[in-house]
Amino acid sequence: MKVLITGGSGLLGSALTKKLLKENIDVAHLTRTKSSKHNVKNFEWDWRKNEIDQRAFKDVTHIVHLAGAGIAEKAWTSKRKQTIVKSRVLTARLIYNTIIKNNLKIDTFISASGTGYYGSILNNKTYLESDSHKNDFLGNCCYQWENAADRFKDNCRVVKLRLGVILDQNEGALPKISALIKKGLGAPIGTGKQYMPWIHLDDAVEIFYSSIINEKYNGTYNAVASEHVNNANLTYAIANVLNKKIRLPNVPNIILKFLYGELSETITKGVKVSNEKIKNEGFRFQYDNLNEALAEIYN
Repeated sequence: MKVLITGGSGLLGSALTKKLLKENIDVAHLTRTKSSKHNVKNFEWDWRKNEIDQRAFKDVTHIVHLAGAGIAEKAWTSKRKQTIVKSRVLTARLIYNTIIKNNLKIDTFISASGTGYYGSILNNKTYLESDSHKNDFLGNCCYQWENAADRFKDNCRVVKLRLGVILDQNEGALPKISALIKKGLGAPIGTGKQYMPWIHLDDAVEIFYSSIINEKYNGTYNAVASEHVNNANLTYAIANVLNKKIRLPNVPNIILKFLYGELSETITKGVKVSNEKIKNEGFRFQYDNLNEALAEIYN
């Protein structure tokens, strides 16, 4: 078994790489710039130029596709939105075309996706994998992302994992929120009632690992913890574990709209998502309760 990872230097890619190496599974990375991070072989590619080092595919049995420009790193200009989509979709197409052109065979293609598939909404519906995507930017982005993964179905098993917010102490959304709370500037956003599907980093890694080694995983799964929490729940839970008080009123939507434009929709709205399908496959979450997850992360 050999696993080729795109986006291997990111939060999830790094943690998954460490897990695979610990299990004595050979790992290689497709990367934009060569580095010796994690002490695995790196092969360069550039989706903008449609270039890829074909040596990356030697002996590869599984591909994990995590590459993609950060959703919330920059304001959503039209150029940025194109980059967000293309860095996910065109990268998958480049891999697919390379495999077909060279008549390669792999066992599994595993792609990240997001709960943004269901859109930025405020309601109490619990979304299932069978629900259709929302016709907004993130919904359409995830739809195209998953369609690019589905092209591999004629070649191998395909798994698509719709991730919620990954909780980790050092990277992602959590350190940004906790930094504000530590300074006494933390507060719920908008109404605070918007759901925030979440998953502990360790569980996210285990889901990808299970998808690699267990052939019964096939198709689309929501990769989120069971406990449904909204933005206010999350904010107060983080404050509690940090022994801090939330003293400020909720941040008004209009301020977020002014600061972030269309991107603010992903912050002020959210969906409630079911994980029953992946649990029915036998996956057991180590951190299914927010307070337990935060206690592990900070203690």
